[in-house]
Amino acid sequence: MPEGYYSSGPNPNLRHFVEGHATLYDPKTDDYDVPPFDQPITTTKATAIYNMHTYWSKKPHDAIRQYIRHYTQPGDLVLDPFCGSGGTALAALMEGRAAIAIDLSPAATFITKNYCTPVDVDKLQRAFEELQAKVKPEMDWLYETRCDRCDGRATTGYTVYSYIFQCPRCLEKVPLFDCVEAMGQTAMGKPKKIRACPYCYARGHVEEISTRSQRFDPVPVLVSYLCKEGCKPRRAERRHDDPDPKKRAFFEKYDLGKLREIETKEIPYWYPPHRMMNVESDTEPWGDKWRAGTSNFRTVAELFTKRNLWALAAIRRLVNGNDTLKFCLTGILDYVSKRQPAFGGGGGISGTFYCPQIYAERHVLMSYERKSNKIVEAKSGLVYDSPFLISTQSATNLGSISTNSVDYIFTDPPYADKVQYGELTFPIEAWLDLNTRWHSDEITVNRTRGKTDADWAELLRQAMSECYRVLKPGHWLSLCYHDTSEGTWQLVQDLMTEVSFIPEQSDSALFIDTDQKTYNQLMAEKVTKRDLVINFRKPRPGELIAQLTLFGDEDAATFAEKARAILRETLEAHPGSPADRLYDELVSRMVRKGEFERHNFDELLHSVAEEVITPPSQGGAGGGSRWYLLETADQVDEAESAKETAAAARLEAFMWERERNRVFQKKPGFSAAFFADEGVHYSDLFEQYLPVQDKPRRLLADWLPEYFFKTPEGTWRPPINDEERAQKETLRTSGTLRRIKRFARALLEGVPPHDRDRPPNVATAADWIRQCRRAGLYELGRVLYEKGGFNFEELGDEAQLEVEEDYQICVRRS
Repeated sequence: MPEGYYSSGPNPNLRHFVEGHATLYDPKTDDYDVPPFDQPITTTKATAIYNMHTYWSKKPHDAIRQYIRHYTQPGDLVLDPFCGSGGTALAALMEGRAAIAIDLSPAATFITKNYCTPVDVDKLQRAFEELQAKVKPEMDWLYETRCDRCDGRATTGYTVYSYIFQCPRCLEKVPLFDCVEAMGQTAMGKPKKIRACPYCYARGHVEEISTRSQRFDPVPVLVSYLCKEGCKPRRAERRHDDPDPKKRAFFEKYDLGKLREIETKEIPYWYPPHRMMNVESDTEPWGDKWRAGTSNFRTVAELFTKRNLWALAAIRRLVNGNDTLKFCLTGILDYVSKRQPAFGGGGGISGTFYCPQIYAERHVLMSYERKSNKIVEAKSGLVYDSPFLISTQSATNLGSISTNSVDYIFTDPPYADKVQYGELTFPIEAWLDLNTRWHSDEITVNRTRGKTDADWAELLRQAMSECYRVLKPGHWLSLCYHDTSEGTWQLVQDLMTEVSFIPEQSDSALFIDTDQKTYNQLMAEKVTKRDLVINFRKPRPGELIAQLTLFGDEDAATFAEKARAILRETLEAHPGSPADRLYDELVSRMVRKGEFERHNFDELLHSVAEEVITPPSQGGAGGGSRWYLLETADQVDEAESAKETAAAARLEAFMWERERNRVFQKKPGFSAAFFADEGVHYSDLFEQYLPVQDKPRRLLADWLPEYFFKTPEGTWRPPINDEERAQKETLRTSGTLRRIKRFARALLEGVPPHDRDRPPNVATAADWIRQCRRAGLYELGRVLYEKGGFNFEELGDEAQLEVEEDYQICVRRS
């Protein structure tokens, strides 16, 4: 590769690269006219290339290749300003296009470099073999043990560690690993599997060991080893409390003995001295991914046992001159850390620093050998000679890329706080000894660092403005979207509109679907199960953009209506807010801030809300001015109701069609009763909702319970008979659900609810809890019961049982 194609900082060769590989844009001769890509893609992550290195929210390169083939020609220039692990750049190179990959994270650009840089596979294989030969004697010493079958030499494959907890009954300290799996009960009396104290269990008592109680340092409890002297099978294991006395003796003498020996020695090589996120405090969270119980480490080194830390340092000492060997090292960090579960799952829960209560210490060199073989396999299939450049810099300033020079952009920007890239890449950057102090410019929402939604939106707007500037007129930007927050989606739409991009008009959502899902994608309610892709076009010179609505250009009436809508939404979510909070919320969501005067705000506020003055308490605390929606707020807006009903009809048609297809796959015939067992996941509804052109003001999550029912599994189903349909119609026309939400949210925020929003009697309060249960608003139903101050003993026996049952359901599902 030419010198200077990669830089761990801003690349000084970027301008020269663009001049050499961009084609001149001439509006007089430009004939580019490509329609939007319209094919959903189903692919897989189970490829050697994809699995070369861990990264978060990776997109399969073969899916991106289809977009690049559609939008560009060989030799065109492709840009990804949030390159991550380099999927877009690699796809462009494999399609014969020139590529620019940019990211602020030094770990991201280092991974991109190694994904994209061609290598001599035979030479790489020899380099791996030479490294392994050099480090093997030290690895043999670190992991040596003895076989309890032949008494010969053996190597520790992995060691299982378990945290210790104290039994509240017998007070014995018990490794969680030793606990007996038994059946217990939840607080609601439902059966559940629990871990029980083995000492109490032996005496006939089932005493649960709670992992939420005080825990003590982890200890080795199991060793899996490989015999070097010919025993068949090679692999065997033993436990600290093994019933075989010889195995138990070998565990103490050779397994624990080796660990004690290592503890007496200093690691002779450099390893990262970094404190996480460079935070010096031993008490404050170092980031949003810090957790007191499961991610409570302070330094990078604490992520590893001393033996594995030593082994990693020994390998790192020998790979400094070869970036591919370093790439292999950082590729195994998760697998050889304390994040590795003892059984199943490689590398822990993605996107977190969760360290399980029972974890495995895996042999570092064995893991390195397996990873090196995968890298060699992947690199063997990568053949291309297209030019590319990598620069480590912010996407908010692409000054070295000339205007109208890029042919296509495919990118997956950070969405608010969904993935904390800066925190997750920190250990990689520490091991590579790269810059770890770049996070002040990160485009994210991070409470620990004081980075707000407004900060994120402004920086993303700057980045998209730069993308707009460098992209050729008439050409396309494809944006991956993996967040089911409708507010975030609307903000992205407004942001792209503000910088003058034209969104594609489509009746269906595009997606990239893979056969492998993360734990959150499988289990969480509002997590996308596949990546959505939205295409935006840069208009040509003089092209009318009739469909765009810019915040700064509305007439006074349109501007005022938007402002009133925002105030109504805010007061629905936060009843009893003071005026300053409402003003800040309004200003943060309107682009034309400089022209918005306070007297305009006061007039708008009085048009949708009324002020309630509360006196201070006897001690002088509290009191002041609070604002609540006017009584007319519950009156149905016919235009908005029509929008919601139309959107709901689209979603209901999708639900029924999906259910018919599902049922017919099982057996002929169809019955609406099937919906009682299985509904539709929120993310699937969200995906169907995105293409709706004339969306209601309210968010999908707000009006969905007024049309559909939530199942016990957390999915959604339509009304299946006239009675259920009439029930939902009553909810909508009466505004009851909105009153319930305002009342419960006021209780949650500790502000006095408006008298108008209170239920008139206990019977109504009980009915509200039932409505919350039916609508899937379990947290609000729980709040009504626990904080509403109602005496449900005033009800008859049957009504008391019903409200108690509704409450218990809300508790279990909230």
